[in-house]
Amino acid sequence: MTPTMLKGLRRLFFFTVPEAARFITTSHDTPQGTSEQRWREWENGESPIPESLIVRMKELNEWRSLALDATADNIRIQMREKGGAPKAIFVIWYDTLDDWMTLPKRDPVMWRLQQSVCAALLGTFDTVKLVRFDMANYQNWLSGREDSEALRAEWASTQQ
Repeated sequence: MTPTMLKGLRRLFFFTVPEAARFITTSHDTPQGTSEQRWREWENGESPIPESLIVRMKELNEWRSLALDATADNIRIQMREKGGAPKAIFVIWYDTLDDWMTLPKRDPVMWRLQQSVCAALLGTFDTVKLVRFDMANYQNWLSGREDSEALRAEWASTQQ
């Protein structure tokens, strides 16, 4: 992987340099990730990119591709079954990491990848509507039920 490829993937994944340094490089040995300066050195070609980072970037890119393909396939299936494009397909957009992390057991690195997938879907299907996650509104709608991905998707479909 070249420094330019590293930078391109980071941007495709919607990460800033500080976020990439903090989240993508987090491991058992480096629970706080690496420094922003170190990441910049990799992107600028001043230091060799570690093999573990190359592997991680490939894994994240594969996850993104699979998520995008699976969601796009589901949209196309809905379009075929309904004889055309549905009026709207609602997808939740999490503005902040704090909003993303409100559902237990979420991995912080996936927040920006989810945004990247949402943006790609928005650019591919004109029926995709992004719904900004609003915790107060959602909790009111939830009415004491146990939070889940499925309920969040249902809530999003009610936000017009």
